[in-house]
Amino acid sequence: KLQFLYFIDANSRKMKIIERIHEYLERDSFFYSFEYFPPKTDAGTVNLYERMERMKDLNPCFVGVTWGVEGKTSEITLEIATSSQNLLGLESIMHITCTNTPLTLLRDTLQKAREAGIQNLFVLRGATAKPGSEFKHASEFISWIRKEHGDYFGITVAGYPEGHDEAPSYEEDLQHLKKKVDAGADLVVSQLFYDVDIFMKFVQDCRKIGIKCPIIPGIMPINTYHQFLRMKKLFCKHNTEAVQELNKKLEELKQDDDAVKDVGVMEVTKIIKKLMRKGVRGFHFFTQNLEKSVTRILTDLPPYGLGLLDETQDQDLPFQLPENRRDLPWRRSANMKRCGEEVRPAFWANRPKSYMAKTMSWDDFPNGRWGDSRSPAFGEEDHSHFSYMTNHTKQWLDTRSGPWGADATLKDICRLFVDGLRSHEEPLLPWFESTLSAESGRILDDLIEPMNKYGLFSINSQPGVNAESSETKDVGWGPAGGYIYQKAYVEFFCSPEVAEKVFTEMNKPQYNQLTYMACGNNSGAQQANHEGVTAVTWGVFPGREIIQPTVVDPISFIEWKKEAFALWLSPYKPGEQRFCSKTVQTIFDTWWLIHIVDNDYVNNKQLGEAIRNIISGLPCLYEPST
Repeated sequence: KLQFLYFIDANSRKMKIIERIHEYLERDSFFYSFEYFPPKTDAGTVNLYERMERMKDLNPCFVGVTWGVEGKTSEITLEIATSSQNLLGLESIMHITCTNTPLTLLRDTLQKAREAGIQNLFVLRGATAKPGSEFKHASEFISWIRKEHGDYFGITVAGYPEGHDEAPSYEEDLQHLKKKVDAGADLVVSQLFYDVDIFMKFVQDCRKIGIKCPIIPGIMPINTYHQFLRMKKLFCKHNTEAVQELNKKLEELKQDDDAVKDVGVMEVTKIIKKLMRKGVRGFHFFTQNLEKSVTRILTDLPPYGLGLLDETQDQDLPFQLPENRRDLPWRRSANMKRCGEEVRPAFWANRPKSYMAKTMSWDDFPNGRWGDSRSPAFGEEDHSHFSYMTNHTKQWLDTRSGPWGADATLKDICRLFVDGLRSHEEPLLPWFESTLSAESGRILDDLIEPMNKYGLFSINSQPGVNAESSETKDVGWGPAGGYIYQKAYVEFFCSPEVAEKVFTEMNKPQYNQLTYMACGNNSGAQQANHEGVTAVTWGVFPGREIIQPTVVDPISFIEWKKEAFALWLSPYKPGEQRFCSKTVQTIFDTWWLIHIVDNDYVNNKQLGEAIRNIISGLPCLYEPST
């Protein structure tokens, strides 16, 4: 069995959104969240996953996934929330409505949510209850959830700054909100508004009647004038002076959608800043499944946006930015089962979603030292072990396939590898879920690019690091005041002829600090000059034991080899591999996958010298595109 040598930090178990929010508020820190809805088409769902993956770099506190009335989107809502939680590492809140929905569906959905590690719900009533509905109000459903599940779930509810349409009065609607909080809700997210004073009055009125939980404003970016009019009609009952002024600015530009977006970004930014100055720290963005306006509001330089990615951003605002420092070199899953996970094999560094999917069925995750990977079996490459993963998620995980055509030559493939190293667009190759990491940029010119030009096609690498600050941008992680150490490594495909040259070089006495593992695919051949687990990344921090979050493990390498070679044929469905180029088929059948580690992280010279010697007698395959 895996051995655990660390106690799990108590804070790492804080998976409820309300607990995170309380921590942000105690630090007087700015935070925000994003809300998405399930698309109607398969292609739309896959595109949403891609968008969520890009927007996770904005570091939201959590993301929400809406639920269709009467449970019409229950399956896809659960799937998106589960994938977001487990594969993207985003804390997810699953919306759920209760009226006119069979109790069996509600009970089954909540049980599946628990099994998927989801611990946060956004509970709403939904449509007006019909005769025979199990629940008529959200407060009744909340009471039932608390009775059935205790305090396992954090529960968020909706608040209406100008009152719900069906409420007899604003005051009575506030009492309905209080019933929901009294029944067990611990967070309120407001409906949208365009007048700051309306929201602040709503918060004050809530406090007067005893609603003490955090209340977060809902923010709707403005993308078109017609959308603004529709939202204003639905949610802005009081056509206040602020709303009229905003309407006038947008009406003058209503024929120019781009100009409306520009003004919308500026005006919503102003609303957020006004709220900040009144003490509001958290904001929930209704994204409408769009990313540009939200991204611009958060990242454009003042006065157009908040300038969160700019170190010289507005200093007069009384808030702390959310910490964007990684606590580990890789992004954690948000599944509570994995909250103490602190060690992973290095091989999936560029395909973290694949690793999380393959290990979903594990009961235990290493939180101190990597043990025996033979005990918790890796999942299959088709991700079928993930019981809530529908075809949408599988398609999303498999979207990036090889771009080579049926007549691709070795020089064509070389060009794709070399050009992909410097691409800032979507990754060109299936071994990368994102573009080349910033840290690998340290060894790009001297090591990675040359080896690819000479037929050592790299799919994973990291530079050597000796006691650099944990706050260094490209290699830093963990708490401030720590030091980071890394052993340089490279992993690459090469032909049998090149592999023989690699093995000969590795056996030279001057490379006594280099260890390697190598596997052929169909041949089943294996070579290595060491056994056991090797730590390739570790950190030393004040008041903590040494953390070693990335390792190289021979058993894991064999498992990774299967996936790595299979990705050469990933563009082709079963039975259609015959359409792939002869070059690709030769690579799949005869080439080697080799992983080399330079254990001398202080001098950090042997790996570079060995690679230069290996490629010195090889022909250059790279020909730039014409």
